[in-house]
Amino acid sequence: MSNSTPMSLVNIFVEPKSVFDNLKENKKWAVLGLLLIIAVTSVSSMMFFGGMSPEWLIEQQLMAAGDMSTSEREAAKQGMEMIADYMGIMAAVSSAFMLPAITLIFTVYYLVIGSSAANTKPDFKFGDWFVFTIWTQMPGLVNTLGFCALFFTAASGDLPLSLINYASLNQLVLGYLPGDALYQWAESINLFSLWSIVIAAIGFNRCCKMPMVKAFIFSALPLVVIFLGWFVLFT
Repeated sequence: MSNSTPMSLVNIFVEPKSVFDNLKENKKWAVLGLLLIIAVTSVSSMMFFGGMSPEWLIEQQLMAAGDMSTSEREAAKQGMEMIADYMGIMAAVSSAFMLPAITLIFTVYYLVIGSSAANTKPDFKFGDWFVFTIWTQMPGLVNTLGFCALFFTAASGDLPLSLINYASLNQLVLGYLPGDALYQWAESINLFSLWSIVIAAIGFNRCCKMPMVKAFIFSALPLVVIFLGWFVLFT
């Protein structure tokens, strides 16, 4: 009897152990999950930016850019005016390329860890680790759906660009302003990224038989290195 089921797209959020226990049988549903993430992210980007007036969008971009001299600000404004009408399309295309690229990067990392640090090395090829990685990224779909709900229910299309990062550490806790040294750093740390770490840890535990503490350390390591290095660089 096949263990392949579309319910894996739901189970990854509520019962991730079962998804990793049947990882090879559910490859096609993982690929569908990746396509859903790309489609929802691309469409939401087009609708979000497309609903803004060019003047508002440029104002938001200049605000996010932080302190600049008068000449720098004017040059930046001219460049933004040239592409303002195409921001939605550019964001959608960027998402369509960047999401698979990020997936491939993490696939290589997970493959290396699974090959060198597993308590029991799984019989996984590159494609299996690619599927593993997709499952760890599924919280990104929930993140984007939440973002869609926020801008769909807004009274106006002229919304702050920071709405994209509504679940960031900055907006939930720290409250840094554009121009602050750690603004972008805090905006980039997202609750859904932490959820992805938990799912990856469960995946290592089920597929590589790692203890949960060890699995969590290896799952969190890439983001810890990135954000710790970023923090040190800007403080």
